[in-house]
Amino acid sequence: MRSKRLVALLALVLTLTLFPITLVQAKKPLRSEVDGWSEPFGWGATITSGSFEGYTMLWYNKIAEFRKANVYFFEEWEIWDGDTLVLAGFDEGVTRLKNGKFTGNGKVTYAMEGLEHLIGLKEHIGGVVDFVSPDPTTWTFTATVQIN
Repeated sequence: MRSKRLVALLALVLTLTLFPITLVQAKKPLRSEVDGWSEPFGWGATITSGSFEGYTMLWYNKIAEFRKANVYFFEEWEIWDGDTLVLAGFDEGVTRLKNGKFTGNGKVTYAMEGLEHLIGLKEHIGGVVDFVSPDPTTWTFTATVQIN
């Protein structure tokens, strides 16, 4: 009986040494708030909170398909710190013209040195476009971007 307990204890210790505690803990997502504006190429934004606060985020609209009261989109995005590209990826989603709400999902495809562990992670964005402005070609939006 004592030898079975010893074997079980040794198995537990061995398991804990092979799989560090950090791998068992859930990784927290990177979450940021952005305030943005329309651009001829897509959208631009300032990241107002989170790990990349103060950085610029750009979305390059590759496809926008209008279907009834929705716009379906595919776009590439980048996060810049001045002249340094920090992260890049893509997302696709939908904007509801009735209320301006939008959501998109994608992936991180590029990360600068030191952030390579983010490549392949999911990206999600959700927010609201303010279509009401004095200039109908200039819109603003607020959104939350999450990478996990």
